Amino acid sequence: MAPAPCRPEFYRFASRPNPAHLCAVALFSAITLLSGCGSFFQCEGKADCPAAPCVPSSTVTCPATGTDIAYVANPSTSANTVNGYDLANGNLTTNATSAPFSFGYQPIAMAVTPANTFLYAVSNPGVSTGYLYGYAIESGGALNILSGGMPLVTESAVSLAVSPDGNWLFVLDANSLTLSEYSINTSTGAVTFATTGAITPGSGTTGNASINVAVAPSGDYVAVALGTGGLQTFTFDTTTGVLTPQNPIAPATTQIGIYAVAIDANNYLYAAATNGLAVFSATTAGVPTALKTYTAGNGPRSVAVNSASTFVYVGNKSDGTISAFSIGTNAVLTAISGSPFTGPTSVGALAIDNTGGYLITSGYNTSTGIELFAIGTTGALTSSGSAGSGTNAAVVSAIATTQ
Repeated sequence: MAPAPCRPEFYRFASRPNPAHLCAVALFSAITLLSGCGSFFQCEGKADCPAAPCVPSSTVTCPATGTDIAYVANPSTSANTVNGYDLANGNLTTNATSAPFSFGYQPIAMAVTPANTFLYAVSNPGVSTGYLYGYAIESGGALNILSGGMPLVTESAVSLAVSPDGNWLFVLDANSLTLSEYSINTSTGAVTFATTGAITPGSGTTGNASINVAVAPSGDYVAVALGTGGLQTFTFDTTTGVLTPQNPIAPATTQIGIYAVAIDANNYLYAAATNGLAVFSATTAGVPTALKTYTAGNGPRSVAVNSASTFVYVGNKSDGTISAFSIGTNAVLTAISGSPFTGPTSVGALAIDNTGGYLITSGYNTSTGIELFAIGTTGALTSSGSAGSGTNAAVVSAIATTQ
């Protein structure tokens, strides 16, 4: 995992250099201020200074080019490509080798392994037979298709997730209430079927749609969003791959749906629901207990939590905004000043990069459908640039980031 730009953000490992210390040292040097923490003068005295493009210096180490990549699907029938955006300098730089990558099919979901060695993608089952493909991630973020360009397996899927240890791939079926699990050969990227988890909509619900799957960073459980069918969790054994279904959670009413889930490092689960952001606690047994639902924008459809479990973001499709919350003790949320923030039209997907400094979004707008935001010290968002998506409102532009 690449070291982060110079900014007081949050990180996955304590062994990383503390960027706040780097910036403190930089304050004593006019040269360093200009080269290493260039946003100081513009943001001096402000509580939420956004991240600036990282410029290396004697005291600042920036991420290596090609190590902080966001892959964004362009699933329009006329394109069928994936762009690789290098975020190392805090902007949408399309310089991943040979990007955009031509997939030859509508990519509807993607996932990257924790070691950043493989990317998995599935074709849109609404267009033709659904297939799962694998790609080796090479220097600069380039993609090299596995298996001679042939599908790894036939899967009509809508969502993918990889376990934190990189050994298991979860494939959520689009046409039936099943969660397929595959073991991953971490050397070759090949997958082998392991088991299937049966999904049961909540009692009294009207929905039966598989929509989104997420794995807890702890590896303790897997969660599946089912629209108006509610929420299903499975306890998970990372050694054997065994999935054990837990009792499904029904929404408060049949008119409320759960459309996306994210899980933080403390096993709290965040669900983008019709009526807002629903928060659940979950023991290591993976049994969720509803805590509280917080007001978000209009039409929540996506959710992302940073690896430090300090901020959570909700993409609101109907009004094109992003609701932002800070996470307190016991997952008590506080709306961040300025929230909701304006995002792309019909915000469909959210992802946070591997430094925790940027949120990348996608929506439906041919000129600014992809937008990058710097995450400030309080979690507030500042736009860092946009790009055209070329997608359409019917198919969400999936995002997968290196870890």
